[in-house]
Amino acid sequence: MKVIRVGGIVIFLRYSLKRTLLTLLFVGALSVGFMSAIISILVVKTINSQKLESLERENMMLRETIKSISSKYDKLYAKQKVLAQILNLPFYEISSENLAIGGQISDVDIDKLLAYADFQEKMLSDMERKLKRREVEVRRIPSIPPVKGVFSSGFGVRKDPFTGGFEFHKGIDITAPEGIPIIATADGIVEIAGWNDWGYGNQVVIDHQNGIKTRYAHMLKVLVRKGQKVKRGQIIGLVGSTGKSIAPHVHYEVYVNGKPVNPLKYILVRWP
Repeated sequence: MKVIRVGGIVIFLRYSLKRTLLTLLFVGALSVGFMSAIISILVVKTINSQKLESLERENMMLRETIKSISSKYDKLYAKQKVLAQILNLPFYEISSENLAIGGQISDVDIDKLLAYADFQEKMLSDMERKLKRREVEVRRIPSIPPVKGVFSSGFGVRKDPFTGGFEFHKGIDITAPEGIPIIATADGIVEIAGWNDWGYGNQVVIDHQNGIKTRYAHMLKVLVRKGQKVKRGQIIGLVGSTGKSIAPHVHYEVYVNGKPVNPLKYILVRWP
């Protein structure tokens, strides 16, 4: 037995109780250590879980980026192919499939793909500029009818309605009500605007600056002046029956390098 004095109090402690207290203290220390270890493991696990979630978010963002780039390449590919066909130019295979986009993320060089996309965009811009220049050329080709009406006489040899003899008709005739608008069939510059003494009556001749000219005759009224720039579809006069004409209509001619050609070869849109 052991005597312990605490102030004026005397405690008689048996050795068995001492061992019990020591045991309890040891077990308590072990419990604290065990709990600390468990807490440490949980903290580490939580941190690792947060890191994993962060990596998964980054991975998802990277996949979305690759998906976006893949879509961008496919659009560029389709656009380039169409432009190349229109311009009769070769085109590069830049589809996502050909570039192997969409496989393992580690196999995809994002910076390289973005740089290549920028290169393709610049190339497509050049193609678009060429297409716009072609568009200017196309707009100078007389490809629409000059008036809404009824086709009444074709290009070539025919009977002259005044003399009854045969003559070469240099254009086509389109019958239409008097006073309705006549439009330019292509972009160009007005070369002649006014009266003609050789049977055309009031007429307009447009130079399309590509070796092609068009003539619109028998107008009731001319609405443009010489030297004026006109656009396809712009009103240049009104249907009439002036000059060598027996009823309101438009006599329409197309000249290529000074020679009359059949206007129907150029007209892409037919009247009803």
